[in-house]
Amino acid sequence: METKETEKMNWELPAIDLLEHPRVKESFINVLMKIHGKSEGDAEMIYEKELLYSKKTITGNNEFAICTGISLYSAFLEIATTGLSIQPGSKSEAFLQYRYGGNVVDPKTGKEKKINVASFVITAYGELNMRIRAGQIIRMNNPQVIYEGDRFQPKTNEQGVLIVDYAPAIPRKTNHIIGCYVCIVLPKNQYDFKWLLEDDIQRLAGYSKPKVTDKNPNPKAAVLYSSNNGQIDPGFLEAKTIKHAMRAYSKLRVSDTVSFEGDEEYEAPANIQSYAPTNNQPNETTPQNGSVTSVINDSDEPW
Repeated sequence: METKETEKMNWELPAIDLLEHPRVKESFINVLMKIHGKSEGDAEMIYEKELLYSKKTITGNNEFAICTGISLYSAFLEIATTGLSIQPGSKSEAFLQYRYGGNVVDPKTGKEKKINVASFVITAYGELNMRIRAGQIIRMNNPQVIYEGDRFQPKTNEQGVLIVDYAPAIPRKTNHIIGCYVCIVLPKNQYDFKWLLEDDIQRLAGYSKPKVTDKNPNPKAAVLYSSNNGQIDPGFLEAKTIKHAMRAYSKLRVSDTVSFEGDEEYEAPANIQSYAPTNNQPNETTPQNGSVTSVINDSDEPW
């Protein structure tokens, strides 16, 4: 792909025009080819797809229109750098976000104007896929929401190997959620189990509250902690369980313009219990308490 040396980048372009600019397209495609080994044709298809998702995000919120051009370009390019998608959905890998960037003097009018800064945010599912690609994790089974009346007991078997004894109550006795756990398949035929229980969920809900201000003296927790008839949304709990499970592994290296969704809820250390990775039986693909579908490779999901 030839570089258009004579074409200068105008960072004052409208947001969508900026992302459609030939030099932005060229940079996006080159990153996919160099980092992820994509062919030029495949990289161009990915660019067009992610451009469409970006357009929907930008046109759906006017605040993106006043993001600085360089921040919007950087956030968009992170899609190619990380190899993740901003395709929306319940298990989306990433999304574009904006924050207030202050006021600056408009050189054209001489008046102050508000600006925003765009950034790239990786969800728990995107982080999981990055860790799988990095070889830290082989597979993570679907998180299992635990309801009151279900049997959930971590224990060791006769060989001293950690397992989770789980059996759902059928028919379900109540819709009261008491926790969620997940099984992670690791390299070298190891398993790791992580879970969140009611006290942990309440603690995370507390961390999600914004700071007290004069305008908001009584801040509330994120809405999904109570959107399910006063209790946590099951899908949201699954994502939080995945996020918690990955805290045990080494930090992924990303640029300063990238953040991981939910990290702010772990600024205060949570005393969330879990077992460390343990050796398991020779069958690497099936946990001892039964097989569970992987959260990745679902046919109706973007990955």
